[in-house]
Amino acid sequence: MTAAASAILATAGAVAPAAAAPATTAAHAAIPVPGPLIDRVGSRGASWDPGDVQVLVNKEHPVTPRDWVPPRLVRPDVATSGGNDLLRPVAARALVRLARASERATGRELVLVSGYRSADYQQRLYRRYVEAHGRQEADTFSARGGFSEHQTGLAADVTESGTPYTRFASTATSRWVEANAWRYGFVVRYPRGAREVTGYAAEAWHLRYVGVGLASHLHLAGVTTLEEASGAGPAPDYAKPAG
Repeated sequence: MTAAASAILATAGAVAPAAAAPATTAAHAAIPVPGPLIDRVGSRGASWDPGDVQVLVNKEHPVTPRDWVPPRLVRPDVATSGGNDLLRPVAARALVRLARASERATGRELVLVSGYRSADYQQRLYRRYVEAHGRQEADTFSARGGFSEHQTGLAADVTESGTPYTRFASTATSRWVEANAWRYGFVVRYPRGAREVTGYAAEAWHLRYVGVGLASHLHLAGVTTLEEASGAGPAPDYAKPAG
C-alpha cells in the first residue's frame, strides 16, 4: 500500500481538508480490489447476519429472520424529520460526526429523515406505494417488507435542512456527503447508474453504515455497490414474488 493510501486509511473518520482529495485519486491505482472486499467475512463471501455491520440486504437477500429487531436502538443527536429517528448506536454515533462535519463544510444542517423501520412497517409503506404507483414502479424505489436495509438499523435517509429528501441530490450538502461519507463509515447505497446491480434507482439520500474500514477500502478501490464488494453479484429484482 502506498504512503498516501496508508495516510488516508489512518485518518478516515476525521474531517479532511479539501486539499486531501487529490491524494485519494493518486492512491486509487495502488489499491488492489480484493474479492470479496468484505474483509471481516473473508472467504465466506457476503454476510447474511443482520447483526453484522457489513450485512448484505437486497432483493435477493432479505433480513433473516423476517421479524429481526436490532438489540439496541438510539436516537442520534442530529436534526430529525418524522418519527423514524432511531439507529443502532454505532451508526448513530457515526451520523452525528458526519452531520457536524457536513454542517461545518456547507453551512447547512443535515437532517435524519428515516432510520430504523420494522419489517411490518416497511410492508405497509410498500403497499401504499404499490397502490399509488403500481408494483413495477414501486419496486424501483421501495423495498418490500423484510427486504429493507432500514430494518438493520444501519441505514439513514438524510436531507439538507429545508429540502425534501427527494431533492437532496441537487444540494451542496449532498455533494459533500457523496464525497466524504466514507470517512465516517457510510456509503451512498444506491448510486447513480447502478440500478441493474442494486435493483433501485439512484437515491442520494440513502446512506448505509458499513464501518470506516470497509467504506474507506471501497472508496479507494472505486467500488460503488455492496453487491460488487461482497461478490454476491447483482440483485436487480426479487427471486420470486413476495408480499
